[in-house]
Amino acid sequence: MFVFSAILIALYQKTYSIVRIKSYKNKLHNGKRINTFFYCISGCIFLSPIIAMYGLRYGIGSDYYNYENIYNTIHNASIGDYWIMHKKSAGAYYVEPLYYFLNKIAPDYRILLWIVGILMFVLLFIALKEYADEISFPLALIVFLSTQFIYSLNGVRFAVALCFILHAYIALSNNKIIRFFVFVTIATLFHTSMILCVAMFFLKEFKSAKLNVIRNVLLILFVIIFPLIGKGLFSLISGVPLFARCFSTDAYTVSGTAQVGVTWLLHIVPVILPLIILCWKELNCNDNTKVFFRIAIMEIPFRIIGFYNTWFTRYARCAQIIQVILIPLVLARITDKRKRVALTIYYVAWYIFYFGYYAIVNDQGGSLPYVWVFSNI
Repeated sequence: MFVFSAILIALYQKTYSIVRIKSYKNKLHNGKRINTFFYCISGCIFLSPIIAMYGLRYGIGSDYYNYENIYNTIHNASIGDYWIMHKKSAGAYYVEPLYYFLNKIAPDYRILLWIVGILMFVLLFIALKEYADEISFPLALIVFLSTQFIYSLNGVRFAVALCFILHAYIALSNNKIIRFFVFVTIATLFHTSMILCVAMFFLKEFKSAKLNVIRNVLLILFVIIFPLIGKGLFSLISGVPLFARCFSTDAYTVSGTAQVGVTWLLHIVPVILPLIILCWKELNCNDNTKVFFRIAIMEIPFRIIGFYNTWFTRYARCAQIIQVILIPLVLARITDKRKRVALTIYYVAWYIFYFGYYAIVNDQGGSLPYVWVFSNI
């Protein structure tokens, strides 16, 4: 299905390119607004098979029934009742306001799954739209599906928030600071933990060359010393009311001994190292890729966070999501065709391997053989 979807999105990108050229020639009024609307609609049509996999699944995802219970609990709850119970952290009511809103507008749980699936892919389409003339949509989709799709079946709210965070990063790379904070806020209203992504602001390109040098040095030092200061930072965070619930159970408390190993590097090194060794020029050709690369580097401390709190292992995805844009963008800027093709094959192979490892070898019961809603009919 991933390969089939990659073929469909390649046709989608080609079709969009042709339609856009014709619209420019015809000088359509309000072309940008109309174009974005039909761009998203046509994108959903082209990727309807993979969206249907999300919307028609039954019992797939470790939190599938938990989210069904959340829907049944809060769908008919008034906003006042919801907010009172939410502030008390009362079970199913402890979901953020925008996810509550999705539950309110969905007439049943099945339609809610469709809404979430469409929302995620529409956000992905719009993120890709800005780079439509440069990047390969199929490669971007393979990266997204291989790293995020299975997780999106489980951590629904967090997965939606990640798509908004991707837009925040794009805004940051274009130095659109207000838009960056708006998207981080929206993401936070889907999942509270996303508020920590505000710190990514300091990875932007500053007008002062001296500030940029200082920022780069501090980033390197932070990544290096984080294993030493991580536990102390977590102890401080655990006392903050906003995050206290994340540490309230035995599974999520700060571990006395970090489960330190080296396998976590295998999530990062195969992606980052080829970029540093073979694509350094393309990484530094403009502000966009520089910012994206610094965000990607943050996956190192984010993965180390998981040593101290199993719930926060998901935070690695806050940096990993940028690979959806970073990898296709860097490869597209390689002028040597053989080098570009070789690296494209390498990254496709890597993400296929990553998906297989995550879904099969490292599976802990979170992903199951696909079952759809009509399986019992």
